[in-house]
Amino acid sequence: MKPPAQSWTLGCLLLVALSTAPGCKKKVPPPPVPDPVPVQTVESKLQITTVSPSSFEQGKPISAKIYGSAFAEGATVKLGSTPASSVSVVDPNTLDIAAPAMSAGTYDVVVTNPDGASATLRQGVRITGPAVADVDCRALKVYFGFDSAGLTPDARRALDGKTSCYQKAAAVRVAGHADERGTTDYNLALGQRRAEAVKQHLTSMGVGTSKVKTVSYGEERPDDRGSNEAAWAKNRRAEVSAE
Repeated sequence: MKPPAQSWTLGCLLLVALSTAPGCKKKVPPPPVPDPVPVQTVESKLQITTVSPSSFEQGKPISAKIYGSAFAEGATVKLGSTPASSVSVVDPNTLDIAAPAMSAGTYDVVVTNPDGASATLRQGVRITGPAVADVDCRALKVYFGFDSAGLTPDARRALDGKTSCYQKAAAVRVAGHADERGTTDYNLALGQRRAEAVKQHLTSMGVGTSKVKTVSYGEERPDDRGSNEAAWAKNRRAEVSAE
């Protein structure tokens, strides 16, 4: 019979041998496979980026391309209040359009898809009038009623006759004036209101807002230095000139 110490030693050696044997190694399980991340579909938003060309002559038919995104088959187009006579969807980013001749001015472009989605390009199309001699732009005087900054029908007609000229000008200057009655401060303010009334009318007819500058001289620069109704009627005015 072997001594107890030798039995214990043999037992330990047996355990070590078993634990290091290739077939007895403990296998480590592989890491879990993460769940797939769902892919989100990004929908294109209907929008207009540009119109090419964007400027046309008054009285001539319009043919242009509209660029943007998410255009759908069956989309409709309006230039201001004028619907395009034909609209062809080249692809979701391009439309071919044709429209009838339009009057001079600057117009918003609106695209509407069949589902009701709509996009607008502000002042996307400009219609220019026929060429006008430079002399027509140099000076125009429009007149106002007593203590009034409202444009008369005659004043509106006079401004409308020069619209195409002012549209082509690099800058337009509007100077407001008043007659001698009233305080200096009041007349300066009245002259400014008159100049602003002219500017508002011009911009509504397609003249760029940024190029119309206004100033008031109040009673300081009369056209007629008389002190009667005939002179005062000449001094209640706004002078418009292209620069």
